[in-house]
Amino acid sequence: MTNLHCPYCGSREVEEFAFRKTLPEPDTDDVASVYLRTSRLESSVEHWQHLRGCRAWLKVCRNPSTGEIHEIELLGGFRS
Repeated sequence: MTNLHCPYCGSREVEEFAFRKTLPEPDTDDVASVYLRTSRLESSVEHWQHLRGCRAWLKVCRNPSTGEIHEIELLGGFRS
């Protein structure tokens, strides 16, 4: 994963963004939602922030094993 697509700024180097947290699966118990970093090896939903740009918060769906990005969504609704 070398580029992320910001809905406002376009495609940018990943160094401009800061990883914030991994979101748990909806049916995960309380302990797992706090202590597990990824829900599945092939799919992870994460919060990232565009620190060196517009400072927007993004919800990124990606494969943590390969770094392949499936979807990027601006927190608040915009999909990319």
